[in-house]
Amino acid sequence: MNNRISDKSHGASDHGTIWFLATSKSGLGHLRRISNIANHMAHLDAGPVLGLMTNAKVSGLEDQDRATYGRVRLAERIQMADRLSTENVAGAVIDTAVVPGIERQDHPLVLILREMPEDRLEAFRLPGGRPWDLVIVPNPADHWMPDTKPGFAREVAAVGWIYRSSDSLPRPSNAELKLLIATGGGGKEAGAAQLRALMDNMIASLNCSTSHTFVVEQALAARAPSQARLERADRVFDPGGALNNCFAAADIVVSTAGYNSVLELAMTDTPTMLVPISRSIDDQVARAELWGPRLGCFLNAAAPETGCRWLKQQIETPARRPAWNLGPSGGPEAARRILALLA
Repeated sequence: MNNRISDKSHGASDHGTIWFLATSKSGLGHLRRISNIANHMAHLDAGPVLGLMTNAKVSGLEDQDRATYGRVRLAERIQMADRLSTENVAGAVIDTAVVPGIERQDHPLVLILREMPEDRLEAFRLPGGRPWDLVIVPNPADHWMPDTKPGFAREVAAVGWIYRSSDSLPRPSNAELKLLIATGGGGKEAGAAQLRALMDNMIASLNCSTSHTFVVEQALAARAPSQARLERADRVFDPGGALNNCFAAADIVVSTAGYNSVLELAMTDTPTMLVPISRSIDDQVARAELWGPRLGCFLNAAAPETGCRWLKQQIETPARRPAWNLGPSGGPEAARRILALLA
């Protein structure tokens, strides 16, 4: 693996690089969340050099996100701590991942801890009795706070939802109704194949049950497994870093219930059906059950006929919904807290 991807100088590097560590090979949630924070850090203080270390080719980020990083490295998760030991490091920010050996690094450590089942929390405790210097919880405190035991962290701060807003682009008045399906990222190959079969069957059922015309588009990132590609989609495209804008431009969206996708959909007025996928840490079922009724519909895979009825109603009687008020984005607050820790 070519693990030295790029180096760019933008700011003094004498004090070391602030490294962001992301560990997802198919989904883009980690990259988008940490890049949101990194962008705000760069705006607040142009001095520090920011670095990205990830275990997959960097894709799905907007140009401004890529430009934020002065250094980019590829490394498998188990190699990341050793790779950092060869760098000039000011601090490390890890997004909901266990990085073996990171506790031996002689610099401040920040954990971004996304909501998860409580019985998984202890897996993120640093070995050897070292606490995290800062744990950032990317949601409001009244939504979820981790029940961390003593010694887990010096400080735990809920900063609010970390999200990016969408640009609502006008659609032609004579355009066909567009059903956008974004279910390709963040899952394993077997799960992707099962979800594809579910979606293809639902499209076939809709074609038989309604005389109204609609076009099915699938947003499928380059990193998504091939098993996720729908057979019944009229168009399959890579949205790059603009999936949030695709959400806003669609008439109906069917999406998995990842952290970033749900928040970006909540910011729009697009009727949405959330389809949870199985994840080892991220409880998408709980998220879909909470946000599905708020945004439109929660699809229980055991009862797909309910989802078909909801989609049929949306196709035959299109109607937007109110956008959800998420409050101020937590990105700036997370950035301020990290910079204060490393000052």
